[in-house]
Amino acid sequence: MNSDYKQYKGDNGIPVVQGTQVSPARTQLAPVNMYGQEHTFPSNDHARGEKQPKKCNDAFFACFFIAHLISLVVLAFVYVPQLNGDGGDRRNLMESGQHTLTQAMTSLQSLIESKLNINIPSMHRGLEDGGYDADPTSVMIVVSISVVIAFFVSILSLTVMIQFAEGLIKFSLVFNVLLGLLTAMAGFAAQSTEAGVMGLILFGISAFYACMIWSRIPFAATNLVTASTAIKANLGVVTFAYGALILNGVWLVFWSFTTYATIYVVGDCDADGNCQNEINGFLVAALILSLYWTMQVIKNVLHVTVAGTVGTWWWAPVGANSICSPAVTESHNRALTHSFGSICFGSLLVAIVQTIRSLCESARDGDDGLCSCIAICLLGILESLMEMFNEWAFVYVGLYGYSFIDAAKNVITLFKSRGWTAIITDYIVDRVLTMVSFGTGLFTGAVAAFISYLFGLNLEGAAFLIGFVVAFILTSIVLGVVGSGVNTVVVCYAEDPKAFEDNHHELSVRMRESW
Repeated sequence: MNSDYKQYKGDNGIPVVQGTQVSPARTQLAPVNMYGQEHTFPSNDHARGEKQPKKCNDAFFACFFIAHLISLVVLAFVYVPQLNGDGGDRRNLMESGQHTLTQAMTSLQSLIESKLNINIPSMHRGLEDGGYDADPTSVMIVVSISVVIAFFVSILSLTVMIQFAEGLIKFSLVFNVLLGLLTAMAGFAAQSTEAGVMGLILFGISAFYACMIWSRIPFAATNLVTASTAIKANLGVVTFAYGALILNGVWLVFWSFTTYATIYVVGDCDADGNCQNEINGFLVAALILSLYWTMQVIKNVLHVTVAGTVGTWWWAPVGANSICSPAVTESHNRALTHSFGSICFGSLLVAIVQTIRSLCESARDGDDGLCSCIAICLLGILESLMEMFNEWAFVYVGLYGYSFIDAAKNVITLFKSRGWTAIITDYIVDRVLTMVSFGTGLFTGAVAAFISYLFGLNLEGAAFLIGFVVAFILTSIVLGVVGSGVNTVVVCYAEDPKAFEDNHHELSVRMRESW
């Protein structure tokens, strides 16, 4: 055992990760492949992380975040009761909540379209047009059936990922190439030169990208299988993902009502939205920042929890091999205590960029000038880069308990030594996860529509839409956890492939063969 590996040892000689003792490594000859050739581990050309002392890192940002939540609660208690006019105020408040739900459905539609490069019918049309003329009981039956089916299908998707990871990755790449070709053919057939040229460009970029990374598919597939195996062994972490979804929904409703009431009362607005007082721009910006910051914190608490769980599975599988394993609960507790300040710090940085972008989009006011479009586009790119950087930084926070700044330094070191491998693996896996979520959505929607037809509910269209949306959301939650796990696996393999060999031999052999 080399000297680098010894830094994980505790006082009793047993390695530790985040306070959890690792089972002693077994002595073993150097592994060989089917031809008798000796495999080697990837070179470790960067300093390996070290477990940090238990303390509350970046505590200022944790206190700042809690204080901002208290401020929102105070605003709700002060201003919401003042909406007691002739009924028009309350009606507007309800319409604000419905508008928020409509925006959420629109955002989900945009997410699916952007991920898969397709156009789908409006998912919120039913909300805007008054919904379907159907028995509420029938609708609840369809929703309940869709939730049950989607739950089991989303969990089953983990097994599918493990069994067919490489095939799914290849299919997603080929699908993008064919999609570009079909778009070009359809464009030229419809005598639309612009659409045809765009299709050819998409075809060329997709084909070039597929050729460039095809040799990296086995390694990305093995990372995906390893992460899926770790999550499947600690399935309880998915319950925290479902909890994060519910918490986001509650927060969105609370923020919407509080924001509307605050602006309405401070601006002395009437039922038609005409305000007598000018609304302070700083107040609006602070409320928007609050929305994004809290949603980022909820998401990143889950990400840090997954990183800690997969890290324990990597180094101490004995404590990470059941649904309610200590790895899951302890990782979540650390995310909400010692690492919470670091999570709030990193989340605030992304939220600031999101807020600036949102304000710029609002300030355009229908002006599609080139400069404003470029500025918003650059802010969108910056936001994506910062979110990607945060994902890797929070892996180090979850694994070792680093502060956010120290975790960021480790990410820079990781990218210097494993940069393109990490980024390519992350992108390939993300595409596959989205494709599987879309596939489970189609399957569940079809089953829900068939059940509606079979029992004469006359809700085939609505049943398909409900089943698709529910399954897409639930599967995205489960596979989003897998995505966090993949990032953690990439870091762990760069940090300590020897521990992987000792604790998960078969997966380690497969990883080395694909490296």
